[in-house]
Amino acid sequence: MRSFISRYPVLTLAVIVLSIQLGIVLYAASLMEPGKRLHDSPAAHAIFRFRIFWPLTFAILITWYLEGKKGLFKLFGAYRIWRVSGKWWLFAGSWKFLFCYVGWAIADMAGILPWPGAAQPMFDTDGGAHRMHIVNLLFGMPFIMLVALVEETTWMKYCATRLQDKYSALVSCTITGVIWGLWYLPMLLLGEGVPDGIPWYFFLLSMIGLAVLLGWVYNMTHSGLILLVMQLVSNIAFYVMPALPVAHDGDARWVMVFVWVEVAVAAFVVIRYGPKNMGLGPRPTWTDPKIPEWNPTRRKNADDQLSAA
Repeated sequence: MRSFISRYPVLTLAVIVLSIQLGIVLYAASLMEPGKRLHDSPAAHAIFRFRIFWPLTFAILITWYLEGKKGLFKLFGAYRIWRVSGKWWLFAGSWKFLFCYVGWAIADMAGILPWPGAAQPMFDTDGGAHRMHIVNLLFGMPFIMLVALVEETTWMKYCATRLQDKYSALVSCTITGVIWGLWYLPMLLLGEGVPDGIPWYFFLLSMIGLAVLLGWVYNMTHSGLILLVMQLVSNIAFYVMPALPVAHDGDARWVMVFVWVEVAVAAFVVIRYGPKNMGLGPRPTWTDPKIPEWNPTRRKNADDQLSAA
Protein backbone atom coordinates (compact mmCIF):
# COMPACT_ATOMS: atom_id res chain seq x y z
CA MET A 1 0.00 0.00 0.00
CA ARG A 2 2.73 2.45 0.97
CA SER A 3 4.68 1.76 -2.23
CA PHE A 4 1.55 2.37 -4.34
CA ILE A 5 0.77 5.67 -2.60
CA SER A 6 4.41 6.74 -2.86
CA ARG A 7 4.40 5.98 -6.58
CA TYR A 8 0.97 7.54 -7.28
CA PRO A 9 0.36 10.20 -4.60
CA VAL A 10 -1.75 12.43 -6.88
CA LEU A 11 -3.89 9.56 -8.14
CA THR A 12 -4.43 8.41 -4.55
CA LEU A 13 -5.55 11.85 -3.44
CA ALA A 14 -7.78 12.31 -6.50
CA VAL A 15 -9.63 9.00 -6.03
CA ILE A 16 -10.21 9.66 -2.32
CA VAL A 17 -11.38 13.27 -2.49
CA LEU A 18 -13.47 12.86 -5.66
CA SER A 19 -15.22 9.87 -4.12
CA ILE A 20 -15.92 11.76 -0.90
CA GLN A 21 -17.13 14.79 -2.85
CA LEU A 22 -19.55 12.71 -4.90
CA GLY A 23 -20.79 10.95 -1.76
CA ILE A 24 -21.42 14.24 0.06
CA VAL A 25 -23.25 15.72 -2.93
CA LEU A 26 -25.44 12.64 -3.41
CA TYR A 27 -26.29 12.51 0.28
CA ALA A 28 -27.11 16.22 0.36
CA ALA A 29 -29.28 15.77 -2.73
CA SER A 30 -31.20 12.97 -0.98
CA LEU A 31 -32.07 15.37 1.86
CA MET A 32 -33.50 18.04 -0.45
CA GLU A 33 -37.16 18.21 -1.38
CA PRO A 34 -37.94 18.12 -5.11
CA GLY A 35 -37.82 21.56 -6.68
CA LYS A 36 -36.07 23.13 -3.68
CA ARG A 37 -32.65 24.80 -3.59
CA LEU A 38 -29.87 23.74 -1.28
CA HIS A 39 -30.34 26.75 1.01
CA ASP A 40 -33.97 25.72 1.51
CA SER A 41 -32.83 22.54 3.28
CA PRO A 42 -30.77 23.28 6.44
CA ALA A 43 -29.72 19.63 6.85
CA ALA A 44 -28.52 19.32 3.25
CA HIS A 45 -26.71 22.66 3.45
CA ALA A 46 -24.92 21.62 6.66
CA ILE A 47 -23.70 18.41 5.02
CA PHE A 48 -22.68 20.25 1.85
CA ARG A 49 -20.47 22.72 3.73
CA PHE A 50 -18.19 19.93 4.97
CA ARG A 51 -17.02 19.18 1.42
CA ILE A 52 -14.40 21.93 1.47
CA PHE A 53 -12.11 20.39 4.10
CA TRP A 54 -11.38 17.00 2.57
CA PRO A 55 -8.86 17.86 -0.18
CA LEU A 56 -6.46 19.62 2.19
CA THR A 57 -7.08 17.09 4.96
CA PHE A 58 -5.99 14.18 2.79
CA ALA A 59 -3.14 16.16 1.22
CA ILE A 60 -1.81 16.64 4.75
CA LEU A 61 -2.47 13.03 5.83
CA ILE A 62 -0.86 11.48 2.75
CA THR A 63 2.13 13.81 2.98
CA TRP A 64 2.56 13.00 6.68
CA TYR A 65 2.24 9.27 5.95
CA LEU A 66 4.92 9.37 3.25
CA GLU A 67 7.37 11.94 4.62
CA GLY A 68 6.37 13.06 8.12
CA LYS A 69 7.16 16.59 9.27
CA LYS A 70 9.66 17.05 6.48
CA GLY A 71 6.90 16.52 3.94
CA LEU A 72 4.58 18.99 5.64
CA PHE A 73 7.36 21.56 5.50
CA LYS A 74 7.45 21.04 1.72
CA LEU A 75 3.66 21.25 1.48
CA PHE A 76 3.43 24.64 3.19
CA GLY A 77 6.98 25.95 2.71
CA ALA A 78 6.19 27.94 -0.45
CA TYR A 79 4.03 30.29 1.61
CA ARG A 80 7.25 31.59 3.17
CA ILE A 81 8.47 32.93 -0.18
CA TRP A 82 7.18 36.48 -0.55
CA ARG A 83 10.17 38.46 -1.83
CA VAL A 84 9.26 38.57 -5.51
CA SER A 85 9.03 41.40 -8.02
CA GLY A 86 6.23 43.89 -7.47
CA LYS A 87 4.80 43.14 -10.91
CA TRP A 88 3.77 39.70 -9.69
CA TRP A 89 1.95 41.15 -6.70
CA LEU A 90 0.21 43.59 -9.05
CA PHE A 91 -0.81 40.78 -11.38
CA ALA A 92 -1.97 38.59 -8.48
CA GLY A 93 -4.17 41.38 -7.16
CA SER A 94 -5.80 42.33 -10.45
CA TRP A 95 -5.72 39.43 -12.89
CA LYS A 96 -9.37 38.37 -12.87
CA PHE A 97 -10.66 41.93 -12.99
CA LEU A 98 -8.22 42.66 -15.83
CA PHE A 99 -9.29 39.61 -17.85
CA CYS A 100 -12.98 40.43 -17.48
CA TYR A 101 -12.66 44.11 -18.33
CA VAL A 102 -10.45 43.45 -21.37
CA GLY A 103 -12.78 40.73 -22.65
CA TRP A 104 -15.92 42.79 -22.09
CA ALA A 105 -14.37 45.86 -23.74
CA ILE A 106 -13.47 43.85 -26.84
CA ALA A 107 -16.93 42.24 -26.96
CA ASP A 108 -18.58 45.65 -26.57
CA MET A 109 -16.49 47.30 -29.30
CA ALA A 110 -17.16 44.35 -31.61
CA GLY A 111 -20.90 44.67 -31.03
CA ILE A 112 -21.12 41.17 -29.55
CA LEU A 113 -22.18 42.06 -25.99
CA PRO A 114 -22.99 45.33 -24.25
CA TRP A 115 -20.70 46.57 -21.50
CA PRO A 116 -22.24 45.21 -18.25
CA GLY A 117 -20.72 47.79 -15.91
CA ALA A 118 -17.57 47.67 -13.84
CA ALA A 119 -19.23 46.47 -10.65
CA GLN A 120 -22.49 45.20 -9.24
CA PRO A 121 -24.58 47.48 -6.98
CA MET A 122 -22.65 46.52 -3.86
CA PHE A 123 -24.74 48.71 -1.52
CA ASP A 124 -28.17 47.98 -3.00
CA THR A 125 -30.77 45.71 -1.36
CA ASP A 126 -32.92 45.51 -4.52
CA GLY A 127 -35.64 47.41 -2.68
CA GLY A 128 -36.25 44.52 -0.30
CA ALA A 129 -35.05 43.11 3.00
CA HIS A 130 -32.00 41.39 1.50
CA ARG A 131 -28.53 42.20 2.80
CA MET A 132 -26.38 44.52 0.77
CA HIS A 133 -24.01 42.69 -1.55
CA ILE A 134 -20.98 44.11 0.24
CA VAL A 135 -22.28 42.62 3.50
CA ASN A 136 -22.54 39.19 1.85
CA LEU A 137 -18.96 39.56 0.71
CA LEU A 138 -17.70 40.56 4.17
CA PHE A 139 -19.59 37.73 5.87
CA GLY A 140 -18.18 35.29 3.32
CA MET A 141 -14.55 36.41 3.63
CA PRO A 142 -13.47 33.80 6.24
CA PHE A 143 -14.88 31.04 4.04
CA ILE A 144 -13.33 32.57 0.91
CA MET A 145 -9.92 32.68 2.60
CA LEU A 146 -10.25 29.07 3.74
CA VAL A 147 -11.21 27.95 0.23
CA ALA A 148 -8.17 29.73 -1.21
CA LEU A 149 -5.84 28.03 1.28
CA VAL A 150 -7.37 24.61 0.64
CA GLU A 151 -7.29 24.90 -3.14
CA GLU A 152 -3.83 26.37 -3.61
CA THR A 153 -2.19 23.97 -1.15
CA THR A 154 -3.99 20.90 -2.44
CA TRP A 155 -4.19 21.36 -6.16
CA MET A 156 -1.17 23.50 -7.03
CA LYS A 157 1.41 22.53 -4.39
CA TYR A 158 0.50 18.93 -3.64
CA CYS A 159 -0.68 17.93 -7.12
CA ALA A 160 1.01 20.16 -9.70
CA THR A 161 4.53 20.12 -8.25
CA ARG A 162 4.42 16.37 -7.63
CA LEU A 163 3.31 15.83 -11.22
CA GLN A 164 6.11 18.10 -12.44
CA ASP A 165 8.53 15.53 -11.01
CA LYS A 166 7.51 13.26 -13.91
CA TYR A 167 5.80 15.35 -16.56
CA SER A 168 6.12 18.68 -18.33
CA ALA A 169 4.60 21.75 -16.72
CA LEU A 170 1.78 21.84 -19.29
CA VAL A 171 0.82 18.19 -18.80
CA SER A 172 1.07 18.55 -15.02
CA CYS A 173 -1.14 21.64 -14.89
CA THR A 174 -3.63 20.15 -17.34
CA ILE A 175 -4.03 17.03 -15.19
CA THR A 176 -4.33 19.21 -12.10
CA GLY A 177 -6.97 21.38 -13.77
CA VAL A 178 -9.01 18.32 -14.77
CA ILE A 179 -8.94 16.89 -11.24
CA TRP A 180 -9.77 20.31 -9.78
CA GLY A 181 -12.66 20.72 -12.19
CA LEU A 182 -13.99 17.20 -11.53
CA TRP A 183 -14.03 18.03 -7.82
CA TYR A 184 -16.52 20.82 -8.57
CA LEU A 185 -18.64 19.10 -11.21
CA PRO A 186 -20.75 16.89 -8.87
CA MET A 187 -22.15 20.14 -7.44
CA LEU A 188 -24.07 20.54 -10.71
CA LEU A 189 -26.42 17.90 -9.29
CA LEU A 190 -27.39 20.45 -6.63
CA GLY A 191 -27.12 23.57 -8.75
CA GLU A 192 -24.52 24.88 -6.30
CA GLY A 193 -20.82 25.66 -6.37
CA VAL A 194 -20.67 25.99 -10.17
CA PRO A 195 -22.31 28.97 -11.92
CA ASP A 196 -25.69 27.99 -13.36
CA GLY A 197 -25.97 28.22 -17.12
CA ILE A 198 -22.35 27.36 -17.93
CA PRO A 199 -21.87 24.07 -19.83
CA TRP A 200 -19.89 21.58 -17.77
CA TYR A 201 -17.23 21.17 -20.45
CA PHE A 202 -16.76 24.94 -20.63
CA PHE A 203 -16.35 25.08 -16.87
CA LEU A 204 -13.76 22.28 -17.07
CA LEU A 205 -11.89 24.24 -19.74
CA SER A 206 -11.87 27.23 -17.41
CA MET A 207 -10.32 25.17 -14.59
CA ILE A 208 -7.57 23.90 -16.91
CA GLY A 209 -6.84 27.47 -17.98
CA LEU A 210 -6.72 28.54 -14.32
CA ALA A 211 -4.32 25.73 -13.42
CA VAL A 212 -2.03 26.65 -16.31
CA LEU A 213 -1.96 30.31 -15.26
CA LEU A 214 -1.29 29.46 -11.62
CA GLY A 215 1.36 26.96 -12.66
CA TRP A 216 3.10 29.58 -14.77
CA VAL A 217 3.09 32.11 -11.92
CA TYR A 218 4.40 29.52 -9.47
CA ASN A 219 7.08 28.34 -11.87
CA MET A 220 8.21 31.94 -12.33
CA THR A 221 8.11 32.98 -8.65
CA HIS A 222 8.17 29.77 -6.54
CA SER A 223 5.83 31.67 -4.21
CA GLY A 224 2.80 29.97 -2.75
CA LEU A 225 1.81 33.30 -1.22
CA ILE A 226 1.41 34.86 -4.66
CA LEU A 227 -0.84 31.98 -5.68
CA LEU A 228 -2.88 32.38 -2.50
CA VAL A 229 -3.50 36.04 -3.36
CA MET A 230 -4.46 35.07 -6.92
CA GLN A 231 -7.01 32.59 -5.62
CA LEU A 232 -8.40 35.09 -3.11
CA VAL A 233 -8.86 37.60 -5.93
CA SER A 234 -10.45 34.89 -8.07
CA ASN A 235 -12.98 34.05 -5.36
CA ILE A 236 -13.77 37.71 -4.60
CA ALA A 237 -13.93 39.08 -8.15
CA PHE A 238 -17.31 37.65 -9.12
CA TYR A 239 -18.84 39.03 -5.93
CA VAL A 240 -17.89 42.47 -7.25
CA MET A 241 -18.19 42.25 -11.04
CA PRO A 242 -21.43 41.44 -12.91
CA ALA A 243 -19.96 38.37 -14.58
CA LEU A 244 -22.06 35.41 -13.44
CA PRO A 245 -25.30 34.35 -15.13
CA VAL A 246 -27.30 35.32 -12.03
CA ALA A 247 -26.48 38.97 -12.77
CA HIS A 248 -27.91 38.64 -16.31
CA ASP A 249 -31.11 36.62 -15.88
CA GLY A 250 -29.25 33.38 -16.47
CA ASP A 251 -27.25 34.56 -19.49
CA ALA A 252 -23.75 33.07 -19.22
CA ARG A 253 -22.15 34.96 -22.12
CA TRP A 254 -20.33 37.49 -19.94
CA VAL A 255 -18.57 34.87 -17.84
CA MET A 256 -17.84 32.86 -20.98
CA VAL A 257 -16.03 35.90 -22.39
CA PHE A 258 -13.84 35.82 -19.29
CA VAL A 259 -13.08 32.14 -19.87
CA TRP A 260 -12.04 32.79 -23.46
CA VAL A 261 -9.63 35.50 -22.30
CA GLU A 262 -8.29 33.22 -19.56
CA VAL A 263 -7.68 30.37 -22.01
CA ALA A 264 -6.11 32.73 -24.57
CA VAL A 265 -3.66 34.08 -21.97
CA ALA A 266 -2.89 30.53 -20.81
CA ALA A 267 -2.17 29.52 -24.42
CA PHE A 268 0.09 32.55 -24.87
CA VAL A 269 2.01 31.59 -21.71
CA VAL A 270 2.59 28.07 -23.03
CA ILE A 271 3.76 29.38 -26.41
CA ARG A 272 5.94 32.10 -24.90
CA TYR A 273 7.67 30.05 -22.20
CA GLY A 274 7.36 26.55 -23.60
CA PRO A 275 5.27 23.61 -22.38
CA LYS A 276 8.16 21.91 -20.61
CA ASN A 277 8.88 24.45 -17.87
CA MET A 278 6.39 27.29 -18.44
CA GLY A 279 8.96 29.59 -16.87
CA LEU A 280 12.47 30.92 -17.22
CA GLY A 281 14.23 28.12 -15.38
CA PRO A 282 13.78 24.45 -14.58
CA ARG A 283 10.22 23.87 -13.38
CA PRO A 284 9.89 23.54 -9.59
CA THR A 285 9.05 20.04 -8.46
CA TRP A 286 7.78 18.67 -5.15
CA THR A 287 11.20 19.21 -3.63
CA ASP A 288 11.68 22.85 -4.61
CA PRO A 289 15.33 23.86 -3.99
CA LYS A 290 14.22 27.44 -3.28
CA ILE A 291 12.30 26.26 -0.21
CA PRO A 292 14.77 25.53 2.65
CA GLU A 293 14.75 21.93 3.81
CA TRP A 294 13.19 21.15 7.18
CA ASN A 295 16.08 20.82 9.63
CA PRO A 296 15.04 20.23 13.26
CA THR A 297 18.70 19.94 14.31
CA ARG A 298 19.41 23.48 13.14
CA ARG A 299 16.45 24.79 15.12
CA LYS A 300 17.52 22.85 18.21
CA ASN A 301 21.03 24.29 17.97
CA ALA A 302 19.58 27.80 17.67
CA ASP A 303 17.41 27.22 20.75
CA ASP A 304 20.40 25.91 22.67
CA GLN A 305 22.39 29.02 21.80
CA LEU A 306 19.56 31.26 22.98
CA SER A 307 19.33 29.34 26.24
CA ALA A 308 23.07 29.61 26.81
CA ALA A 309 22.97 33.34 26.19
